[in-house]
Amino acid sequence: MLEIKDLTVRYGNITALHGISLEVRKNEVVALVGNNGAGKTTTLRSISGLQKPAKGDILFQGESIVGKPVHKIVQMGLIHVPEGRKIFTKLTVKENLLMGSFSIKSKTEVAENLERVMQVFPKLKERINQYGGTLSGGEQQMLAVGRAMMASPKLLLLDEPSLGLAPQIVDVIGDTVLDIAKLGIPILLVEQNANLALEISNRAYVIETGNIQMSANSADLLKDDTIQKTYLGVS
Repeated sequence: MLEIKDLTVRYGNITALHGISLEVRKNEVVALVGNNGAGKTTTLRSISGLQKPAKGDILFQGESIVGKPVHKIVQMGLIHVPEGRKIFTKLTVKENLLMGSFSIKSKTEVAENLERVMQVFPKLKERINQYGGTLSGGEQQMLAVGRAMMASPKLLLLDEPSLGLAPQIVDVIGDTVLDIAKLGIPILLVEQNANLALEISNRAYVIETGNIQMSANSADLLKDDTIQKTYLGVS
């Protein structure tokens, strides 16, 4: 579904990504884990067209998307849920969701997507006429993901979905990622919470200072001594 080849990204004289490569296959949840400043968000911004690479290529379903306008990438079905939710606080839940369907021309498809979101997020159905700004942090994260699902995604990019949430809500978000994956939507998940990311993903890449240090099945990485000490807080 998604293949990144030798991707280098620079901010002025600073190189944020040093020729990284990774892939996401059909029906996979793939995690990209690492500390703050490792290059996780830069990777997602490059994929979705918000950041222009210095070199390398990004293929989505076999087609290069480097240099394509952001809205064209969205129309292809590659949908980015940014860090910090970025919902419209003065619009209702329903209005926020419908904003996510701007690229969908079929009213039937929009209605079907809305129904699917209500099934995945019953809490949003209860809050359908509330303003986005009145929702809790966890509900706002659900709304951000639900808005992305309204665009009929073929692949979701999730950036730090658990950031700033209470532990019990983090578990809910983890379950939600799995529920979306069961719908057949592959996911590239960026998470600083490595324990969560590795528990809910099939495979994972570990990134440090713009370099992919290792990649493996997530279950294997959970058992790796270096990963446990560096990212999971196990002494």
